[in-house]
Amino acid sequence: MLKLIFLEMRKHRFARNFGYAAIANVGILLFLIMIGVVDWGAEDYAFITYPSSFMLIDTFARVTFIIFGGALISKLIISEYSNKTMNVMFTYPIKRHKIIAAKLIIVFAFTFFMIMFTDLLMGAILLTTDHFYPFITDELTGKQALQLLIKYTISSLSAAAMALIPLLFGMRKHSVTATMVSSIFLVLAVCSGVNGPSVSINSIIVIPLTLGAIGLWIASLSLVRLETKDVN
Repeated sequence: MLKLIFLEMRKHRFARNFGYAAIANVGILLFLIMIGVVDWGAEDYAFITYPSSFMLIDTFARVTFIIFGGALISKLIISEYSNKTMNVMFTYPIKRHKIIAAKLIIVFAFTFFMIMFTDLLMGAILLTTDHFYPFITDELTGKQALQLLIKYTISSLSAAAMALIPLLFGMRKHSVTATMVSSIFLVLAVCSGVNGPSVSINSIIVIPLTLGAIGLWIASLSLVRLETKDVN
């Protein structure tokens, strides 16, 4: 399976996606700086505490890379169905479900890694900035840091699984547009704020976990359907 994953990554020149992800991280950083400057002095200042600061960072990371995951599904799976290149791949002496599984593992792993990396990178920048120019009112204890790390590791895993949900809509008519639109609607629904930057739908832990489970179910369903409807 690992060899198949590396072959898929090489075929699609996957290394370029890390460059695009770096550009996305620069964009996220600029947005965070803009929010920090424009919102300065407000009663509900986004960066007033560490929990609210990290929630804002994680929200931007999830929005960006769930949509990025949808783009990867479109490129690695949906476009190959619509271009009929998937039929050629299915003639290889490799089980069909392994081919799709390798692609889905790539999407899941990349989405999880980039959300975690972005959370850690932006968190490190936040801590460094606050050290030299204090603006956060509370202190980050070791216990609190560990709790936040566990929380956002779980959040990243659920978001990576959630990023597989657009596969259901894209596979209906092998539509790249449907895949991307469903990704956008997904992040609008899940990452929308309920009461300012400190509370979002994603903070209700049962919702992202349920959607993550649905994403994994959709991925497993697509593997089952390979032998029937999707191939015919």
